[in-house]
Amino acid sequence: MTGSIVDVIIPSDQFALAHTLAELETVTVDAERIAATNDEFLLSFLRFDSPERATLEAMFAEDDSVVDFRLIAEFESDCLYQFEWDDHIEHLVRLLVEQEGTVLRATGHDDHWNIRLLFADRMMATRTNDCCLEHGIDFDVTSIHDLTDQSSSPVGLTDRQQTTLQLAAEHGYYSVPREVKAEDLAEEIGISHQALSERLRRAHGNLVNHVLRGGKRGVNSVESAPAESKLETSGN
Repeated sequence: MTGSIVDVIIPSDQFALAHTLAELETVTVDAERIAATNDEFLLSFLRFDSPERATLEAMFAEDDSVVDFRLIAEFESDCLYQFEWDDHIEHLVRLLVEQEGTVLRATGHDDHWNIRLLFADRMMATRTNDCCLEHGIDFDVTSIHDLTDQSSSPVGLTDRQQTTLQLAAEHGYYSVPREVKAEDLAEEIGISHQALSERLRRAHGNLVNHVLRGGKRGVNSVESAPAESKLETSGN
């Protein structure tokens, strides 16, 4: 049995805080503490990178996904809230964890959520994918990583990350001033602008972890399988 990490994008209007994220486009929200296979605690605590409490709470009050909220802590640059969600959100959460999936990370911004899930094997991930599609939820799998994958390079990079960094350097992406736009580089590689941004971020994180932390790699530093390796649904 091989565990798999699956990165997915879910539109915020099918998940949580659609109104809040749409109205506050510059705000990013991160799940502070997520309990594995436990929908009672999943996404209960969210951290917002905005100190404007009054604006945030006005949006929460108008957001259909929110039943109740409570300020837990306020910091210099962000706030931590506890939420009680609408039944629709609870239903989606159950879909995500019913195959014994563990949510490792959840980040909401603008019109979507990026969610990273850990499954004991890829079949469980496929069943979750099928179940979400059956319920009309856009479960957009952006990448898959098997935990036994040993394709990383001696400097902590996967082949795909290393190739992307090399192309970025060759095209002047790291020059000052920059000689190529991210959009053009993404087109050259054949991926979306968002996928390029996430791949470069992971690659930079892997390099930092490897060089500055002695090769210690966390779950958030992995590079995933290409788009062609997305989960196949039972209908295909």
